[in-house]
Amino acid sequence: MTEPSLTTLGKYRIGETLGAGAMGIVYRAFDPHIARHVAIKTVRRELLENGERASLIARFRNEAQAAGRLAHPNIVGVYDYGETDDTAYIVMELVSGRSLKSVLEGGRIPDLAAALEWFAQLLAALGFAHERGVIHRDVKPANLLIDADGRLKVTDFGIAHVESSALTMVGAMIGTPGYMSPEQFSGDAVDARSDLFSAAVVLYQMLAGQRAFAGASQAAVMQQVMHETPRAPSACNPALPPAFDAVLMRALGKARASRFPNAAAFGDAIREAAGAAGTASGRDDDRTVLEARASNLAPSSHGSLPSLSAWPDNTLGQIEACLAAQIGPVARLLVARCAQRATDIGALIALIAPSIPSEKGRAQFIAAFRNDASLTGPLASHSPPDARTSLAADEVHAAARKLAVYLGPIAGIIAKREAPRAASIGALHERLAAAISDTRDRERFARDVGLR
Repeated sequence: MTEPSLTTLGKYRIGETLGAGAMGIVYRAFDPHIARHVAIKTVRRELLENGERASLIARFRNEAQAAGRLAHPNIVGVYDYGETDDTAYIVMELVSGRSLKSVLEGGRIPDLAAALEWFAQLLAALGFAHERGVIHRDVKPANLLIDADGRLKVTDFGIAHVESSALTMVGAMIGTPGYMSPEQFSGDAVDARSDLFSAAVVLYQMLAGQRAFAGASQAAVMQQVMHETPRAPSACNPALPPAFDAVLMRALGKARASRFPNAAAFGDAIREAAGAAGTASGRDDDRTVLEARASNLAPSSHGSLPSLSAWPDNTLGQIEACLAAQIGPVARLLVARCAQRATDIGALIALIAPSIPSEKGRAQFIAAFRNDASLTGPLASHSPPDARTSLAADEVHAAARKLAVYLGPIAGIIAKREAPRAASIGALHERLAAAISDTRDRERFARDVGLR
């Protein structure tokens, strides 16, 4: 149904549409009485035409009143409530900035200090609301706004309760499955711990660069939320100190009793993890902490893993500069961390590349260092082929590039490993095809290299 164009609502002059959701449409508006720009959220007309108009408007008004009592610097303010013959609306603070959803698009990982500061502000807002008996019920990046000063503000407080009641009447699915708590899926009553579960999912995405729960369908996501444990965030993002893993795993517990009891306890645990990892806001000693951990790493099959000092400065510097163009300041921490887990340039690039969210950017990063002769030193990866094979280096690299289409950056390591065992390029292609687990991809690769 197409919404009629509005020019005024009460005393407010309506401007452009800012967004639309399941509940209604949000407009930019102007309050001429105090010369202030505001945002106005309306209830969709079709929800008021289903026979439950009075009940819905009563709930909408009550929730708006509850949200209006939440005067907090990290909560979008609610200024007013109004009704016309066919519309109910609330008037809110207009935030100039962008949503956290847009910040995280494409798997981007924000600077760790910024992510922790935003999360601290989210917990402050939730804790303030919970103490006053208000549960958000729909904490997700789209409802978290970053203003022009870099401050996080939570929007739509309390509205999710009305949205749930109203939309159940018209048979719509409520909420965003990837951020919902297990009790929301099971239909149990929600409390503050449900909001904290959703907040933990948001933090996981900021730190790991991917969602904790993601699937091809709502049913698949629900199965994960209800029964599966996500990967440790540090396994998804090598730059993330493992100290955060245990905190997030507790916060994402399936049973409410196993999670943090309140926002303050969650915040204390995050601050403790940040302090243990040396990543507290304002500190710049990540490299020192990483160097101190090097002696605790177990040796690999290729010998002892190197310390940062074993890598030529120009090598890590060039990699860091190239990576920073893709992911920003976190590049320094990521390169330092991965350098302690790799024994050669190829392995280092393979560890770093998955952290680049853009497929094109990832390919460019890999290509930049594939044949860079300036990256020299005891850890250089450009060793000649094993004596048991007659394959030329360019043949191996070409095969690796074709395999990378299906396996990503790890293809270079696999090709290098299999090349000494192959007597011909055809034999190498056969070995590389066997490394592809997906049957269709394996067949495509075989056709690409001429095996079929």
